[in-house]
Amino acid sequence: MNNQDKKYIGSYKVVKLYRVSMRREVIRRGLSIEEAKRLVNSYPSRSGSMVVFMKQYSSDRYYI
Repeated sequence: MNNQDKKYIGSYKVVKLYRVSMRREVIRRGLSIEEAKRLVNSYPSRSGSMVVFMKQYSSDRYYI
């Protein structure tokens, strides 16, 4: 089984991605999925960047 077939139980981070350079700027770490969604939705839309959330860890110990 790979990580795509398992459920993620770790925390999430919110990141600002700049569209031209694809540079990442971490806004906040250690969030639950609900907190991450709420924080992403609080940022306004911009043409030069976007705010997204992603899994904070990729190790097998964070999947069940």
